[in-house]
Amino acid sequence: MKRRDEVSVGALVLITIALGLAGTLWIARGGLSSGYEMYAKFPWGAGLKVGQPVLLAGVNIGFVNDVDLDPNGTLLVKMSIKKDYRIPINTTATVVANGIFGDQQIALTPVRATTQSLPERDTIPTGISAPGIADLVSKGDSITRDVKILTGKLRAEFVDSGGVRQIRGALNDMTKLVAQFAAVAKHQDAELTKTQETVRKLVATVDMKKIDSVLANAQSASANLDKLSRNIDSTRIAVNGLINKVNNGDGSVAMLLNDKGAL
Repeated sequence: MKRRDEVSVGALVLITIALGLAGTLWIARGGLSSGYEMYAKFPWGAGLKVGQPVLLAGVNIGFVNDVDLDPNGTLLVKMSIKKDYRIPINTTATVVANGIFGDQQIALTPVRATTQSLPERDTIPTGISAPGIADLVSKGDSITRDVKILTGKLRAEFVDSGGVRQIRGALNDMTKLVAQFAAVAKHQDAELTKTQETVRKLVATVDMKKIDSVLANAQSASANLDKLSRNIDSTRIAVNGLINKVNNGDGSVAMLLNDKGAL
């Protein structure tokens, strides 16, 4: 008798849990409130199944009522939308992750606020779905694989083939060359300093008074030469005038010089 009571209690607990779960799902799907149907098409592999939520701008407005597999590569999804909500005409439907356990949900996203809505039983245009956890993990695996390949190539090129040693040798040679350039620059700077000091000493020993005296004498000599040149030009002009008079036969001297009988 006691055994039978325990079995009855256990069965009652299981029935209660089942009813609780069913009631929860029923309430989540709208309960007693009636709704209308909307449709959408998604590519295979979207991960949709009956009962998953439908959100409009982040608000739960319904659930997935049916998912039909089309041989052409699409999923024909029927959604049940609560009567209290209308779908704006510029809305797109995408499949997004619901949590971190691989579950999905449909997100209805209006492009902008509008009072115009899609008619009931219409098909909502499909938008670009955000990458899910699986896509991100796959992309991470691909990046990790590429990094490993690149690391392997770098190791083969720079470590195994002695490339690192060559780079170190080149850096050492470059350091030595820079040190040599620095030494040459230092030496040239010292020589330039000596040359500047020598020029300063030479300039300091020059007697500026003597230079001024030489320049004054040169200017005086130039003036004397200019005066002598003018005197020579004057004498040349006078001689030329005398010669012209003789040649022209003017005067007794010219007549005497030009008289052939007198000669």
